[in-house]
Amino acid sequence: MNGEPITQSRLLTCIVAGQWLALPVDQLSEVVVPQVRTKVPLSTASVNGLINLRGKILTELDMLRILDLPAREDESRYRTIIVESDEGENFGLTVDSVGEVIDIQAGAYEPTPDTLDARWKSVCHGVLKQDKRILVMLDVEKVIAMSMP
Repeated sequence: MNGEPITQSRLLTCIVAGQWLALPVDQLSEVVVPQVRTKVPLSTASVNGLINLRGKILTELDMLRILDLPAREDESRYRTIIVESDEGENFGLTVDSVGEVIDIQAGAYEPTPDTLDARWKSVCHGVLKQDKRILVMLDVEKVIAMSMP
């Protein structure tokens, strides 16, 4: 992706701290329930730990911590979206809940507003206005990069 215009037509919607987000379906493999985590000493705050997903070890990243938002009140209620980086490495990305897959037309989104918080602007492509909500369209590569030292 790396700053290229969005051309995909399918997005997975999810919620983090009450805000609707969207991720490109072509970079996702599945959504899983909370997994047993192994904490990683001296890791960055955005790394929840390592999870074992059917024998494959993945780093689990938390969108709340990436965006410097308050922690969840109930740590047992979240979903992990398995995303794939451009380099082919898989990560778990925790969100509060997952919505649905939507289809959009190329160019249906708007550029990221200048008034959006700098941390949010650094991980998104733009916004998509819908009837009752505004989706912030995440750039998976930027989210992963922001999580790593």
